[in-house]
Amino acid sequence: MLRCPRFFAFAIVFFAWLHSGAAQARQSESAEAYWYRRVEPVLDKSCLKCHAGVRQQGGLDLRSLQTILRGGDQGPAVVPGKPDESRLVEYVVPKAGVAHMPPDPKKQLSAEAVKTLKTWIAMLPPRGTKSVPEYIEAYQRTLPSLGTPPLTLKLSATATIDWFLQASWKKDKLEPARLASDSVFARRVYLDLAGRIPTQSELRQFVGDYHGDKRELLVTKLLASEDYPRHFREVFDTLLMGRGSGKNAAWSAYLEEALRTNRPWNAIVREILVARPTERSQQGATWFLAARKNNYQAIAEAVAPVAFGVKIGCAQCHNHPLAWEIEQRHYWGLVAAFNRGKNVDTDSGTGISESAIGGFVNFANLKKESQPAALAFLNGKSVSERIPSADEKEVDKPELYTVPAGARTAAVPKFSRREALADSVTRENPLLARAFVNRLWAKLMGRGFVQPADQLDSKHRASHPELLDWLAKDFEASGYNIQRLVKNIVLTRAYQLDAKMASKTLPPPESFARALEKPLSAEQLLLSLQVATGSKGDSGELERGFVKAFPDLMPDTYNPSLQQALFLTNSPLVEKLLKPAPGNTTAALAILPTPEARVRGAFQAAFGRAPDATELAQCQAVLKTASSPERGVQNLLWALLTSAEFQVNH
Repeated sequence: MLRCPRFFAFAIVFFAWLHSGAAQARQSESAEAYWYRRVEPVLDKSCLKCHAGVRQQGGLDLRSLQTILRGGDQGPAVVPGKPDESRLVEYVVPKAGVAHMPPDPKKQLSAEAVKTLKTWIAMLPPRGTKSVPEYIEAYQRTLPSLGTPPLTLKLSATATIDWFLQASWKKDKLEPARLASDSVFARRVYLDLAGRIPTQSELRQFVGDYHGDKRELLVTKLLASEDYPRHFREVFDTLLMGRGSGKNAAWSAYLEEALRTNRPWNAIVREILVARPTERSQQGATWFLAARKNNYQAIAEAVAPVAFGVKIGCAQCHNHPLAWEIEQRHYWGLVAAFNRGKNVDTDSGTGISESAIGGFVNFANLKKESQPAALAFLNGKSVSERIPSADEKEVDKPELYTVPAGARTAAVPKFSRREALADSVTRENPLLARAFVNRLWAKLMGRGFVQPADQLDSKHRASHPELLDWLAKDFEASGYNIQRLVKNIVLTRAYQLDAKMASKTLPPPESFARALEKPLSAEQLLLSLQVATGSKGDSGELERGFVKAFPDLMPDTYNPSLQQALFLTNSPLVEKLLKPAPGNTTAALAILPTPEARVRGAFQAAFGRAPDATELAQCQAVLKTASSPERGVQNLLWALLTSAEFQVNH
């Protein structure tokens, strides 16, 4: 066979076809997609140790196209469209008389890696005479886009969201899952909006309703219920404060009332940053700052994800090592915005006083030079402020204040750094809307457009950038209307898809072509257990136990722990919910006439569905071996309520 001319002819044609196909694939791929898929891994592996945020030898930062074009001490590292004239290529190709990179002869770039760099540079459109910002703006306009829905369609916000997702499914040749059944939708939306599973009567009423708009009516009903502000208060309390700050009644009341009255998100953010309540209902807003006990770095690190959608802890000692746009000066600029504040006791509770002088700090930059911390923020805004000279002594005077410090009052200076920051964050700051939209999408859909949800930086790509941009602009245009955004998302086809697929091939989770399973929070799990068992128990002690065992909210990955298993297995608090008592589920099921009826009742109480044939047979067998109907039902309910199916929203 090896001597057959036809075989060789076929092989030549076949491999030529493969090469041609690869070339066509490269041509059809955008320079940005090629950067993330091929170029960035090469630079990560071989170059960023010396040319990134922590170290930028020769002044060169290779983390992004923008920093590469900005170049180093010798100018731009690439000439777009001309790889052979680009220093980035020149320095990695061994050549006599030219400094070579990487300097370690054992860590040289392979021929394939060099070819990757050349291919990418050749894909970039010529720069001409444009400045770096002008070129980046023009370059962004050349990238492939789904576009926007035609205005003639006159789509609602919900339909627009679906238009973007369906366009992406079509582009990626993905077949979405079927719509979820009414019972699955009801369980999902009750957990997401009310923080609990529906009661059996609520589920029966919804499933038995034959109106075509019943899903929208249910969403409207839940948003108007008392469950919604209570549940979303629990969510935002954890997102804003973490699990370790302890409970504060005034803060909880403030958040819950803000959500009940649908207070605009930018107004909430302004109130917690300025921390000067003008109404009694706003008094709890001071807790966001007060709980951090004058730790200005902790405050800055808590503010950044809310105001700008990013974490900045990595920029304390140097520019962010991965995201080029997060600089050390931004970290210390946020710190400076708060370091004139101090917790004080006032007649209306804890207040945050602010001095009119002082609070000037220096930090050591990458060149080990002492640099003053200016009020410069991650959205590109800055606030000018006079910095006293080294030999000038500031004098604190009453005329510098609108409210001087008193025995029981918090001082308010005429120039307030906190107010200046709040203005920069809540006015003409598109990052505020993007950060909120991405987090809310992650809460309702199982992951953000950008994942992790609080890292909207240049290192983390959005799965649907056009949709994220549209949603952020729509949220801002709506007046930061939280309930409207929630309703628009949960009424989409994408939200209502089933988690199961008809085919064995699962679409990637970032496509949102199927529902993603979401682990229940401690609060959701506790309330749902109470609904399923018909028992309340000691709610305060139970909540503390569940929060300790299930501390994560919206984890990036779902990893059930041994601690959680042991808590559900051994906790007397959980066992108490399952013991037969007048009016609870265990007692009601135990008096049913047959094991089959008890199994069906237990599945309905736990999952809102009937058991399949296998489940029915196996569970009946378990019940028949129990010492009493009560003990059998108690064991069966425990097995169902501690299962993965109960502990996730799907």
